[in-house]
Amino acid sequence: MYNMTRITGDTDFWFFAVSRIYLGIGLPLIFLPVISASYEGVPPGKTDLASALMNAARNTGGSTGISLANNILAHREQFHQSRLVELVNPSTTRYQHALQHMTDYFAAPGASLVQAQQQAFGWIAQQVQTQAAFLAYIDVFWALMLISAAAVPLALILRNVKLGGAAPVSH
Repeated sequence: MYNMTRITGDTDFWFFAVSRIYLGIGLPLIFLPVISASYEGVPPGKTDLASALMNAARNTGGSTGISLANNILAHREQFHQSRLVELVNPSTTRYQHALQHMTDYFAAPGASLVQAQQQAFGWIAQQVQTQAAFLAYIDVFWALMLISAAAVPLALILRNVKLGGAAPVSH
């Protein structure tokens, strides 16, 4: 998740490929010990019940995680949009330059000056919204990274599982 917090608008294919490799390495290191520990001490006749409980816990955890990520995304997008709108000030030369440049861009194909200026206003608003969403997604990755880091001590206190015993029979 930390790697995904470094995403930019210029991110290339290899950034995502390496991020996916990190996930491919990290997820088994998380799930295999948890699954092994969840079946430790379960009698062979009860593995189906343990499996059902693990599936219910995994579904509940996944739904909770998605809800948390959506909540963070919505709130942080509002926050970033309100902060970015502060920078879109019509009295600044940057804003006036951007507005003039985009008005000229939209007027070039033959649009009227009023229509081109309206399109330029819309484009600036869309850029603010896009940047706010982009920053909010980075915040979601930060939150997921912190939650994952907080779970590491929990994984370390799991009791040791005896390997090499008889495999439980399940459905």
